[in-house]
Amino acid sequence: MRSFKSNDIKEKNFDWIKKNLDPAKSYIVFENNLKKETDSIFSNKNLVYKYLRKEKFVWEQILDKKLRREYLVIQIEPGNEDAMLGKLFEYKFSKDIVYYLYKA
Repeated sequence: MRSFKSNDIKEKNFDWIKKNLDPAKSYIVFENNLKKETDSIFSNKNLVYKYLRKEKFVWEQILDKKLRREYLVIQIEPGNEDAMLGKLFEYKFSKDIVYYLYKA
């Protein structure tokens, strides 16, 4: 994302995410609907963050308070999207989590 600066939670929405994706990069976006799922994907207990830190990935946490949705936006290098998606699914996100894949 053009505005990746920290891993603090930003209060934005999905349209903001799409407008701020860098077209030279690829992204995996996980969406958690807090109306259906009470567990936050932003929890430090989620092992995916340990993996993201270890592998030095850049990610952003976005909270849409109006729609009550959380988005985990992970920036990945082009050409490795499908393998990365498979790797991230090993961390067993809830079955209600929706994902979007944006390829450069």
